[in-house]
Amino acid sequence: MARTNLHELANRLLTRLSEVSEDGTFEGKLRQVAADAGLNSVRSAEAVKLLEDTGRIEVMQRGRRGRNTVIAIRSVDEIKLEDAEAMLPSRAARRNVRITYDEIGRAVIDRLLELGRDDGLRAAQVEAFASESAALRDRVKELEETAEQARQKETDLRIRLKAAEEALDRAEENLRKAMGPARPSGEPQQVEDDDAKAVLDILRSARG
Repeated sequence: MARTNLHELANRLLTRLSEVSEDGTFEGKLRQVAADAGLNSVRSAEAVKLLEDTGRIEVMQRGRRGRNTVIAIRSVDEIKLEDAEAMLPSRAARRNVRITYDEIGRAVIDRLLELGRDDGLRAAQVEAFASESAALRDRVKELEETAEQARQKETDLRIRLKAAEEALDRAEENLRKAMGPARPSGEPQQVEDDDAKAVLDILRSARG
């Protein structure tokens, strides 16, 4: 037997849908139409399924996330009790649908294996991300050390350049003194810088 008066409820819903549709298509809030036809949400869902199964309607769009329900009305012929019963599975089929403990166990094992694979994949991804992050940190540290060494070399070069410039200035000053006019006593100027003194000795030997 079909459930009590489900076919009658489906016919009432079909009639109401036909009344508010335009050109054979309903678009709007199905809940309100079902309430106007005297159906609650549960019986409305059952009636819609029966109407679909018997080819009376075709649901083009479900009313979810604020959208309207769109239903194409294919036929307004009333559903008879025999039609509704024909849509139900046979009792023999229902009796044969039994779940054994073995099937439950296999289903649980399959699910656990699936979860294990998912966990293994996530663990591998986390490990890969951690390894990549560690490699990037090492690379950043290496670049920072290289930059620090470059800055230190630059500082050393600046110090050596300044020292060379100061030595050159002293040598130039000593050379000017040495090549300048002689003292009244006729003695040559004394040179304090060793490098300048060597250059001066070469110049004096060349002049001699």
